[in-house]
Amino acid sequence: MTGPARSKALSMAALVLAAALTAAPLAQARVQGNFDEADANHDGRVTLQEYETYVTNRLMSANGPRAERFKQLSPQEQAARLQQRFERLDKGHKGYLDRNDWNGS
Repeated sequence: MTGPARSKALSMAALVLAAALTAAPLAQARVQGNFDEADANHDGRVTLQEYETYVTNRLMSANGPRAERFKQLSPQEQAARLQQRFERLDKGHKGYLDRNDWNGS
């Protein structure tokens, strides 16, 4: 690749790299914000009840395929799915999620 084609390819690569570098902090901030929203009593822990309330509210107000599938489940199936997800996230089986659990650390 030479001349303008190479210059264009390098410019595109720079844009992709810049987007990746700026998106990471934004994604991290969004995840932390979600933790703060889910932590209803602001004690630094998200209990199963807080998690269920937070995720259910978000899924019920969303329109994507994942949300639509969730809406088709019975309330018992919804609760079971949320509990399974909560248990997978809860490292050390503490009975709550902390920021490390939430962020996947």
